[in-house]
Amino acid sequence: MKSLARVGWLLFLILAARTAAAQTTASPPDLKPSAPGQGQPFTNSLGMRFVPVPGTAASFSVWDTRVQDYQAFANATDRQWAKPSFVPSQDHPAVIVSWVDAQAFCIWLTEKERKEERLKSNESYRLPSDAEWSAAVGLGAEAGATPQEKSLKIPNRYPWGLQWPPPSGAGNYDASLHVDNFEYTSPVGSFAANQFGLFDMGGNVWQWCEDEYSPGDGYRVLRGASWDSYDGWWKAQTPLQQVLLSSSRNIRAPASFATSIGFRVVLERALAP
Repeated sequence: MKSLARVGWLLFLILAARTAAAQTTASPPDLKPSAPGQGQPFTNSLGMRFVPVPGTAASFSVWDTRVQDYQAFANATDRQWAKPSFVPSQDHPAVIVSWVDAQAFCIWLTEKERKEERLKSNESYRLPSDAEWSAAVGLGAEAGATPQEKSLKIPNRYPWGLQWPPPSGAGNYDASLHVDNFEYTSPVGSFAANQFGLFDMGGNVWQWCEDEYSPGDGYRVLRGASWDSYDGWWKAQTPLQQVLLSSSRNIRAPASFATSIGFRVVLERALAP
């Protein structure tokens, strides 16, 4: 009887461990809209989930802006939106979106939710700053005053950890790395979240940030790499081992777009005057 009891207990532990692992890697379910509270997770009117990130004053969307989110904006504003040659489903990240487009989305969503009295007058959606993005990916203090000065300066630190090459399941990266089975973009939340509950902080799509690469240069920063980041494609043949570093920065003109570029938004709460 004791042997049978031990077997039953072991089976219970195995099933519990498998269930916990599945809950960690699966995309969290959409929740009913809730009001943002200071330092508390919430879900907005589009079903986008936000969580606080230590070291920042903003709440981060747990995933990149999805096709369904951006399509709601495009429909409401009659905005033209080119589609990629592949056909992403509604839960994939929105691509072919410029920095200018992302700014317009944030303004629209802010105005929409203020009218619906979901946001207060001191709350607004925007792109994360370069420094906020660094905090959200788990980087410590970075030397340098600008994104250009900080780029590639912290070696051997990746969104998945310290090892190279990335392990299987690290994210949606180029096929040459053999870590996933997606040909193009993947549904948000397909891989494990980081320590702050954020998905796809590495891979899937590059993410626009608010900052210029260097003051006055006119270029905007992108972070995180993408499904299409392959060896030697970027910045005068930079090796992929450097491109995928958490500290690496990509740059583009604010009106440019690509099938490998998307964006993530944050909610800012300005201090009352």
